[in-house]
Amino acid sequence: MFNTFTKREEELKLEKTVRIYVCGITAYDYSHIGHARTSVFFDTLRRFLEFRGHRVIYVQNFTDVDDKIVRRAVAEGKTQREIAERFIEEYFRDMEALNVRKANYHPKVTDHIRDIIDAVQKLIEKGYAYEVEGENGKDVYFHVPSFPTYGRLSGMSLEELNRHRIEPDPRKRDVKDFALWKSAKDEDLKAKAVFESPWGLGRPGWHIECSVMSAKYLGVPFDIHGGGRDLIFPHHENERAQSYALFGVEPVRYWIHNDFVTIRGEKMSKSLGNIVRIRDVLQRYDGEVLRYFLISAHYRSPLDYSEKALERARKSYNSLKNSLELLDMEIAALKTFGEKRNPINCHTEVDSFFRRFIEALDDDMNTPKALAILHEFSTFINKNVSYMSLDELEFCFDRFKQLCWILGLFEGYQRIPVLPRELAELIVEREIARKERNFEKADAIRSKFKEMGYILIDTPKGTRWKLIK
Repeated sequence: MFNTFTKREEELKLEKTVRIYVCGITAYDYSHIGHARTSVFFDTLRRFLEFRGHRVIYVQNFTDVDDKIVRRAVAEGKTQREIAERFIEEYFRDMEALNVRKANYHPKVTDHIRDIIDAVQKLIEKGYAYEVEGENGKDVYFHVPSFPTYGRLSGMSLEELNRHRIEPDPRKRDVKDFALWKSAKDEDLKAKAVFESPWGLGRPGWHIECSVMSAKYLGVPFDIHGGGRDLIFPHHENERAQSYALFGVEPVRYWIHNDFVTIRGEKMSKSLGNIVRIRDVLQRYDGEVLRYFLISAHYRSPLDYSEKALERARKSYNSLKNSLELLDMEIAALKTFGEKRNPINCHTEVDSFFRRFIEALDDDMNTPKALAILHEFSTFINKNVSYMSLDELEFCFDRFKQLCWILGLFEGYQRIPVLPRELAELIVEREIARKERNFEKADAIRSKFKEMGYILIDTPKGTRWKLIK
């Protein structure tokens, strides 16, 4: 995979247990499809690592105290905790629709204030941080020049780093210095977003939380740190500096970042008014369709959102679903009526699809290529489903479903049942009625099945059925 730190693709040399930390949302609003892309991609990576036999310890934090949360809390007459808890709950609801599994740990900043204070004190003691007078106590800053390799992760020059700082503050020793602890402001007090500390009432700066929580849950160094490309600078650059200063080693072995979701080629942003919320998309599309769309481009490429793109994703998703159902209907029919065919052997072709799919994900998680191979597999199924033996059908179904699982598709798929004898006899009755052109009786039997929750499908090989969703 491509390591942002080394700026090249590297073989991931991993132990049996893989430790992953992915930056989560700042919980002040509903999550948008940019958040969804990050969560879906790293969930897919987690699934693939598990498929490869690894035990994955996955950590995703929530920033539950922040300027934006405080501003919303004050505007709505609520506390910081009430705002954050509301939008964390909404995030989980969105992720459930996208088949994004919960992390092993979802730490929140406010549950780790003591750990953060200890880390800030240690950075002061080691000479990497300093105190200055604030509004209601003291602020603490990390002194960037004390860390000589600052900028290595983002690849920015000293001139670029100086230009990117937008927080002019005469109290800073250097324009690049950033806050570790912020003294309480009036808004913080109104929102009850303040905590006792050696520097008076205040709250953590943004970056220190991830250094502290990743180390607490995963140790240092850990294997993979993920997030959107927008976090490389300043968040991950600052996080790396803090963590190295605290622990004396590179804190992360592989830094992995996904690119943006764009709209007409422009990054989503509130200033442009082009934010697309996950829940608004879910009103028109199934969550798995949105997931399909989000993995349809390589994670390191921009992904342009549009209604046409979602419609293409829905059509492609449905074609895979139809193939899965074709296999399942054939399995149910053979188990119900017995096997009467001269079967073909499909193991060689299926094994080839399986191997090529895995190779695509082994090569920098190339999900669009993996999807293309899955569609080849789908076409093979459609052409050959009527000629496979029961064993071949079940082998093909299990392989196809396993590859879909890696991509997070068809998680809630409900198997088509084998019919009891009385219903199987009704199917035979209906087929006789159709041959005798007794369409009234055939339609009556179809209606009876519909009342019981089945759709009957007439094929050249006989009647098949599936459940009404």
